[in-house]
Amino acid sequence: MPSSTPSEPAVAAPASGEDGRVGRGTARRASPRRNGPERRRRSLLHKAERAWWVFLGACACVAIWAYLAGGQQEYMLPGPDKTARALGSILSTSDFWSALGQTIGRALTGLAIAIVGGVAWGSAIGKSLHLDWLCRSLLQILLSTPAVIFVIIGIVWFEGNSAVVVFVVAIVTTPLLTTATASAVRAIDTDLVEMARIFGLGRMKTAWRVTFPMVAVPVLAAATVALGQSIRVSVMAELLSTASGMGGAIRLAQINIETPQIFAYAVVMTAVTFTLEAVFVAPIRGRLQAHRVAGA
Repeated sequence: MPSSTPSEPAVAAPASGEDGRVGRGTARRASPRRNGPERRRRSLLHKAERAWWVFLGACACVAIWAYLAGGQQEYMLPGPDKTARALGSILSTSDFWSALGQTIGRALTGLAIAIVGGVAWGSAIGKSLHLDWLCRSLLQILLSTPAVIFVIIGIVWFEGNSAVVVFVVAIVTTPLLTTATASAVRAIDTDLVEMARIFGLGRMKTAWRVTFPMVAVPVLAAATVALGQSIRVSVMAELLSTASGMGGAIRLAQINIETPQIFAYAVVMTAVTFTLEAVFVAPIRGRLQAHRVAGA
């Protein structure tokens, strides 16, 4: 007898052929477009939240500072109000802007020398294990020696002119950039490089799209640290070796026991470091990250 079992409903076959391929490709292409505005909104919210917490942290620091300065003499620990008045006073003078320009110019010159030398040196020792062993003692000496020692050596060699500051900044920040570059070169994913060559990328495209982003991001992070370090070191070198720049101004304030001015100069150097990082380093970091994502 014929079976009385009811027949199962027909199930539509998945799209195949050219129409199916177009549908899947369209879905893949449409998904980033749909997620684009949402991703941007989340990024803006994250930046706003970060800025809010940074602002709260700064307010907390100022509040603690004001509390600690409440029972102290002005020459011992001036409060935020006295520091703000001193800051307004020094910002209104032309000598301050001249000194600030000298300090920034010396710091950036020394940092540029360190970046060129550190990246070249780090690339070399990152590729050669024997060269790494050969240079390890020298790098350790440069990393361990206090910056004030290099200031004294620079005074002897350059007789206390502005070259001392450039020399000290370069020799203090070069080891940091060298070690960061060497570590980045050693960490290059050789499988990814080989895959790029298999897919037909030439040597230049492989270096630009694959190797460069892997090396540039950690080197840029080290350069950010070196930027702040170069500003601090340049002020210290000016304080000890010359009568010009921000270091010379701080030295004069110390002689006159103008502690609020010293604190005001500290605020200025903090703002300078933050501004340089935001104007120069942050955009480059953003472009590198976008380039890395696009290359992936």
